Amino acid sequence: MRPDIYTKTVLTVIAAMLAVIACRPLISPETTVSAQGPFAGVLFSGVGGSYSFFDTRTGDLWTYSYEMPKARTYVGKVTKLGQPLADGGK
Repeated sequence: MRPDIYTKTVLTVIAAMLAVIACRPLISPETTVSAQGPFAGVLFSGVGGSYSFFDTRTGDLWTYSYEMPKARTYVGKVTKLGQPLADGGK
């Protein structure tokens, strides 16, 4: 029994669609998130209208207040755990 034209067409369409699905990563690869951005290593904490940011690379601690008056304050640098901050209030 010979396959008719309809069966050949359907199988060809299925094969072409599978080829498109298989080649999609080669044609347009998905972008990935990079952990090397400008905020990599920055930790965030927010309480009320005040937000704190800690940079794990440099040890700097900043606070931002959105209550009146709005302020940005450099708190200091963490040099060693359990010790006072260095350069506080700069």
